[in-house]
Amino acid sequence: IYEQVTRFVKDRGKRYGLQNALPLITLQREVCSSFLATALTLEKMMAGLDGEDLEQAAALLASLAKVKQNSKCDALEKLIAELDDKIIIFTEYKASQEYIRYRLERAGYSTLAFDGTLSRGKKQWIRHMFQKDAQILVSTESGGEGLNFQFCNQVINFDLPWNPMRLEQRIGRVHRLGQTRAVHIFNLITKDTIEEHIMYLLHQKINMF
Repeated sequence: IYEQVTRFVKDRGKRYGLQNALPLITLQREVCSSFLATALTLEKMMAGLDGEDLEQAAALLASLAKVKQNSKCDALEKLIAELDDKIIIFTEYKASQEYIRYRLERAGYSTLAFDGTLSRGKKQWIRHMFQKDAQILVSTESGGEGLNFQFCNQVINFDLPWNPMRLEQRIGRVHRLGQTRAVHIFNLITKDTIEEHIMYLLHQKINMF
């Protein structure tokens, strides 16, 4: 599927130049996250396509509909089984957030969702629920802003941001004054994909600082 998406991205890049590159690169990142996130973006893109582009996008969507397994979620479940503690999982995409929660709830874990659409009061309530009851908080990027979680010391980056400061901000939610334990950070990266390139860039930028 990733190779199909990459071909689609390259073909459109050749035809229309780099001005439309960002949404196409997002497709590559999403397919490393979840087929749901990719399918939603592709459906939106198809509204503005016709001819060969539309045919190629429709074929890609049909391939996505056949996907029955998410290897990154498999790796996530395996990792979580080894961590007997509270965990914050960060993802870049709302669709992936919902899929991760579905998978983890099905596996018997108690989860909560955290995202930027929540009011300040709702965020505080979810923080309280996470501290008292739930084992796992699945958060989007914007959901992780403004609140601290010193009672948790396990962070899993299901997806990586381009910006190293955003990565530091995620870690800063748990690694701050009041944290009494060592903080463990896990980055999930799909080999031979754009994620590996993002990880390389993040290391370069962080080392530069």
